[in-house]
Amino acid sequence: MPKKRKKAKLPLSDEEQLLLFQQKLLAEEEMAKKKERLLSQFLKDKLAKEEHNSALNLNKINTQWRTVLREVKTRELHKDIEILSQTFERVVDCKDSVIKSLAKDLSEAEEQHAHALRSHLHNIDQLLALQRCRLSRLEEGYNAELEALTKEFETERKTITDQHEKEIHYLQDVFMAMEQNYIDSEYESKLEFQSMWDDLKNKNLEEKHFLRLKLENIVEDLWRRFQDALKNYTDATEDQKIAFETLQVKDEKSSKEIEAQMKKIQRLQGEKILKLAEICRKFETEEEKVLPFYSSVLTPKEQEEIEEIYPEELTEQLAKVIVNYTGMENFWKRYNKVKLEQLSLQHRHVQLLEINGKLREMLKQYLDGISVSDEVMSQLNPLFIVNHRSNLPQPLSTPTTQPGDKPPPTTYIIEAAHVISHIL
Repeated sequence: MPKKRKKAKLPLSDEEQLLLFQQKLLAEEEMAKKKERLLSQFLKDKLAKEEHNSALNLNKINTQWRTVLREVKTRELHKDIEILSQTFERVVDCKDSVIKSLAKDLSEAEEQHAHALRSHLHNIDQLLALQRCRLSRLEEGYNAELEALTKEFETERKTITDQHEKEIHYLQDVFMAMEQNYIDSEYESKLEFQSMWDDLKNKNLEEKHFLRLKLENIVEDLWRRFQDALKNYTDATEDQKIAFETLQVKDEKSSKEIEAQMKKIQRLQGEKILKLAEICRKFETEEEKVLPFYSSVLTPKEQEEIEEIYPEELTEQLAKVIVNYTGMENFWKRYNKVKLEQLSLQHRHVQLLEINGKLREMLKQYLDGISVSDEVMSQLNPLFIVNHRSNLPQPLSTPTTQPGDKPPPTTYIIEAAHVISHIL
């Protein structure tokens, strides 16, 4: 039987070759990562083992050092204890001698205190006797003065009481006389008041009746004039009233037409904005095409500070307006970005103009300093010197030279243009 022929391998396409190449790269990358993980794990194990051994050795060394240090410290402590015991015995002897001397001083002080106490008690007894004698004398004088004052008080009291009774009787008589006079004058005043009141009442009634008749006539005249004026006004404004109603109907119709036209204008403005956006799209950079909308450049902290400074309450009307313009949010982001860039360029333009002006002024000063013209001659120029003199104003007072002094050194200034012409 004839052998079966092996199927010929078909050539791979570019996509299959690319796929096979990517698979190989992924496999190689996976192997490399696996080797790196094994190597890192081996290094970690080795590092942990070394750390364990180093910790164990350090503990052994510390244990041996502690033993040596304990022995040394023990010897030092024994020596210190001997020295302290000798010092303590010496201090105890000193304290015993001090205690003995203090006990002797104490016994002497107690004897002195007893002697002083006895003398003090004797003096106090003498003072008490003297004080009792003095108090008895003062008590006798007090009793005598009290008796004299009591007699004087009783006499004065009796005099005041008699005078008081006399004044009371006098005041009672005066009060009764004044009361009788008051009753008589009150009765006369009442009679006079009643007569005056009746006269004023009759007079007021007559004046009231007269004014009432007069006012009724005036009111009737005014009412008649008002009715005539109302009739004339109604007749004169009848045509204007009809015209006003006609204009009111026309105004309502015009308001509806204006509202419809405003809606149409708003719709046209949204279409105009879209056309302008398509035109601006052609002039966008690659970065703006990839990231057309930028987020806020403010940090969260700065945003919180702005919200605290400018708090805005979201009312129902404002929420409705925001919902209507939600679709324009991205457009306004791009528009604000362009405005910021425009302001930045304007600010940079102003800065460059200031720098250019300063450079022009410096260049003009330099050119004025190295050139000679009528304008330069008429102005102050420190570089222009003729006969060792500058056109700058000279100081009013110059130092005088004394005989025998050396004249001041002469300074020569050569113009820069002259030097360059000779060098070139």
